[in-house]
Amino acid sequence: MPARTPRSLAAFNRKTLPLINNATQGRRILNDVKRIVETDRWNSFDRFHHTTETLVKSYEASGAKAEVYKIPTGGKIGSGRWIIPKASDIRSATLDIISPITQRVLNYKDNPWHVIQWSAATPPQGIDCELVVIDDQKQLEALRPTALRNKLVLTHLNARSIFKTIADKGAVGVVTDCPQAELPNATPWVKFGWGSINSAYGNLHLVGLVLSQNDGKKLRKHIQKHGTLTVHVKVDIHDYVGSHDLVSGLIMGQDNPQDEVWALAHSAEPGAIDNASGVAVCLEIARTLESLIASGKLPRPKRTIRLLSGYECYSFFNYMEHTRRLQTPIAGVCIDTVGARPNICASQLSWRSTIPMSATFVDRVGAHIIQATLKKSDSGYTLTEGGFVSTSDTLAGDPKYGFPCPWITTHYREEGKNWSAYHSSNDIHTLLSTSGLKACAASMAAYLYYLANATDKDVHDIAQTETEHTCEHLRKTQSIEIASYLREQHQTSLNQLKRWFWNSDKEDMLNHFAHLEQQVKKTGPKPKTQSRIPQNAKRVPKRTAFLSPTPENTPTPIAERIRKSGLPAWALFWADGNRTLAEITALLSAEHSKKIDLENVIQFFEAHAELDYVELVESDQRISKTQLISDFKNLGLQTGMDVMVHSSLSKVGQVIGGANTVIDALLSVIGKHGTLVMPSFNHRGAHVYNPLITPSTNGAIPNAFWQRPGVIRSLHPTHAVAAFGPKAEYICADHLTTGVWTADSPISRLIHNGGYILSLGVDHNSSTAYHAAEVSVPCGCIDPFGHTDRVVINGTVREVPGLAFRSGPCPVSPRKLNSALKNRQTHGKVGNADTTLVKAIDLWHARRRHLKNVCPTCPVKPRYTNA
Repeated sequence: MPARTPRSLAAFNRKTLPLINNATQGRRILNDVKRIVETDRWNSFDRFHHTTETLVKSYEASGAKAEVYKIPTGGKIGSGRWIIPKASDIRSATLDIISPITQRVLNYKDNPWHVIQWSAATPPQGIDCELVVIDDQKQLEALRPTALRNKLVLTHLNARSIFKTIADKGAVGVVTDCPQAELPNATPWVKFGWGSINSAYGNLHLVGLVLSQNDGKKLRKHIQKHGTLTVHVKVDIHDYVGSHDLVSGLIMGQDNPQDEVWALAHSAEPGAIDNASGVAVCLEIARTLESLIASGKLPRPKRTIRLLSGYECYSFFNYMEHTRRLQTPIAGVCIDTVGARPNICASQLSWRSTIPMSATFVDRVGAHIIQATLKKSDSGYTLTEGGFVSTSDTLAGDPKYGFPCPWITTHYREEGKNWSAYHSSNDIHTLLSTSGLKACAASMAAYLYYLANATDKDVHDIAQTETEHTCEHLRKTQSIEIASYLREQHQTSLNQLKRWFWNSDKEDMLNHFAHLEQQVKKTGPKPKTQSRIPQNAKRVPKRTAFLSPTPENTPTPIAERIRKSGLPAWALFWADGNRTLAEITALLSAEHSKKIDLENVIQFFEAHAELDYVELVESDQRISKTQLISDFKNLGLQTGMDVMVHSSLSKVGQVIGGANTVIDALLSVIGKHGTLVMPSFNHRGAHVYNPLITPSTNGAIPNAFWQRPGVIRSLHPTHAVAAFGPKAEYICADHLTTGVWTADSPISRLIHNGGYILSLGVDHNSSTAYHAAEVSVPCGCIDPFGHTDRVVINGTVREVPGLAFRSGPCPVSPRKLNSALKNRQTHGKVGNADTTLVKAIDLWHARRRHLKNVCPTCPVKPRYTNA
């Protein structure tokens, strides 16, 4: 346990946790487990949809909102993406000995675990074939190519690992009786692939069946006695283009419902502990919290809690990648294999850390809450904390695309050793403990609620204790690499914690966090200048694809190179677009507490580059601040200018230090007497606008700009602007009352006071100043006060008038400005970006000229949606 609990969290554990614990019912969770297993145990997509119906009804009955996200099967083969190529409904499967004796061996309807997932079907009439035993890998590989034609293979070997070999040699299928540790009568849960058969196997198909170890022994005795057995195998499986479901239960936030805290649990799996327990715990979290909120014992949280259940990895990753969101979730947890009886898990309730490069403060918050819960519990559990483990869902902790995601589980009996019934037909509800389920549900309900309702004081306390924790570890290490690693983790946590602020003074908050950062920098061994490194290790990997690839859908040569590197999938996540391969190697060495070979890191990232998951940028291709300053000056940017910048960082190129370097270069050129202005719009992407936390949708440079110390951000629900410099306050003042693009709006103040428009990698279609010209005509299609929106003022959400924009396109394209201003603006390259600089008033006049004879008769009107 960490040395000190944050004060506000300790108060939460004293006052709020008992309410949640008392309202949680273990018996209710166990009943939910039984209902979920009833449909999921068939391991068939049609039954998975029935589970969806159960979950939706349960969430709605609890008072939570329910959503179903349908994920179509199919996708690009060989892309590395996490796709399920097809849906599969299992209707029946039987295996019978027909000669020299007659005997039924297995029936799917008696035991759904008998069918390997992704098994092929037989013809409707079934197949008669010889059953042969092969338990030796070398013997199997030595067989001639057609040796297994019209044969069914009985084996102890791992069915997935021999799939291609026996298919290539002509086998009808495989029956595996691989032993289940300590449970000879249990039928293992076997899959030919996690989400599909390996894409490298092309059109190979095999029937796949499973027996328990003891049933396998009986079958083998028949072979020993009779020499040859002829069997009849009949499998009815319907493969088709279908879908699988991701079900969300939502405990809606009252202040900023778009900010979400997530819990991941796995449905579409046949077991009770693994994984109906996690799904049932999510249902109980919804019931518990919604009942306490409805009774007035708890306030509705500020932010939304989203409880997700779906096919492991494939549903969550698809949803994260393809659902449009203003920003990623702020934190979460994976609830996987929970509530086991103490004798099943050696009394261990494990709390495993989030991925190392994410915001690790969640590890300590969760541990404090679980420990406090167990003190009030008769579960028989002891909290065991451990390092990160990929489930693989916990890869959602990817800091670029995901959220901090620790894992709560009763999976382990000891480090690295599973419970004995794992992935077998013995995984049934009797292995679960009602008091254990209650402890898991209560602790996770408290964890999610605490984060979803965290105040600025909570965040302040967490940041303070995180700093103390980091400094304590820094004092104990002599390793420069470990010190750098700890500082990286601390910085990531502080950056993530800034997303929780609601009603703080921005400058006070940033100054406090800067003080904490300095404490950490001053503690422990100091970094040294790097020794000479190879040129190819100076390359910077820039990520270009979501999360990490699945080996099942990765071309074999690339997958093999990744495997041979010896690095885990999440090593990819150290690539932030600024770190060199040499720097990533140092961080990996600290993470794994051993020296990682640079050549392995190079091989790992080169393989991912071939798969189009990263771009490896050569050191001499990177653009420096010095170059940017020179380019801006050559364009005509000068000291003392007031300039509004519209930008595309990707068009500029690979900038050392990214967006903040571009901003630093701009400020260096215009100097202390110039004012830098950028759009800070969300284009109504934010349901509630809070200038402290709402991201900009204008790109990486504007989004970095508004978060900087000293930058003023205006208060407007959809079209805020941000400014830094002597005129910043004047430009941003009273935006709510002046409205967007009116004569006294922030952008009009820039236009009519000698300001400039700099278009960096974009054209004038992005120069929002032209809207100020339209309103001045007047255009009749823009009403600055025709909509009702919500903003945060002094910590309270208020409704305010906002922009009603035109209901259709303007008949005069703003791109006409590009040619009209050709001779009135300067052109040049900044980095790799085509860039222009023009007086804002020239743009304003040009747009007015284009519209003066059009607007009076234009039929386009504002889109009023609040009437």
